[in-house]
Amino acid sequence: MQNTDSVKILIIDDEPAILRMLSIALSKKGYVTDTAENGGQVSRQLKKIKGKTIPIVGMSGTPWLLDHDLFDAVLPKPYPLEELFAVISSMAPVPVPR
Repeated sequence: MQNTDSVKILIIDDEPAILRMLSIALSKKGYVTDTAENGGQVSRQLKKIKGKTIPIVGMSGTPWLLDHDLFDAVLPKPYPLEELFAVISSMAPVPVPR
């Protein structure tokens, strides 16, 4: 198992309340989170991880409009947090509790 600090998740959403809720929920599970809500913030965050292979989960109220080939998984909104946790844990190491 990996150290909690090494399991980082970038949350991107245009709704600040969703960003806060997901950040809090994932932090309680032991993940370290960064957030972005607009193109400029996303660009800065992606530059930090340039060259790394990362899993991408798309979350949308209109999932049929997403190009599913761009994502490793797609969750239609609304979704239960347990479903998000299951998808993330299948793609990222589970954090070790401190």
